[in-house]
Amino acid sequence: MRAIFDPRTQLLVVLIASGAVFLVDLSKLWQIIAFMAVYLIVQGMHRLAIRYLVIAAFLIVFQEILVRVGSSFFSSLSFLAYLGLRFLPVLMGAGSLGRVPSGKLIAALTALRLPRGLLISLAVSFRFLPIMRLEYEAIQTSAQLRGVSVTSPRNWLRPLRTFEYTIVPLLMRSLKISDELAASATTKGIDYPGQKTSIHTISFGLQDIIVLVAYTGWLVVVFQYGG
Repeated sequence: MRAIFDPRTQLLVVLIASGAVFLVDLSKLWQIIAFMAVYLIVQGMHRLAIRYLVIAAFLIVFQEILVRVGSSFFSSLSFLAYLGLRFLPVLMGAGSLGRVPSGKLIAALTALRLPRGLLISLAVSFRFLPIMRLEYEAIQTSAQLRGVSVTSPRNWLRPLRTFEYTIVPLLMRSLKISDELAASATTKGIDYPGQKTSIHTISFGLQDIIVLVAYTGWLVVVFQYGG
């Protein structure tokens, strides 16, 4: 049995994580990552949680090795690993929010009584990133058939060419996808000025209260007593 949280709760978790990751010491960051992994697991996203934990472990080890090397070039890579660790809890929360059906997400945002322009922007943005990930995978599959994939080590010696074959198609697709998403949201009546209805029931439940209290309590423990 997996927990189903209100989209507003998921959005609040992302916002809290966005602030917490920059306030907590790097030595305590793994505790926030651990909580976010549990947060994903209780929603049935076991593979996603394991994937992020593996990435976190790799970044921690990678950064530690680079710090001990001490070279200026490796210091730049260490800074990138540092940023990756800082943003990882936010990405974990966004991964959960990104799987919310668009209709349910729009209904939840509407319940917050946000300005219509902001509502449309958020609704399109939340659906844009997951679709762009699928488009990127499709582009890389096509690039592999032509021998110009960014994942091929031989193309790392030609970064400008590889960059062109990856980014240019992605930019062209992003322009078309943004128009399609905006048209889809308009078709669903997102800009209708009257009272809107939804097939999704939007309400805070016991599970939402539990996760918010647990997350807040965990952050207090991390800030006050974390090792």
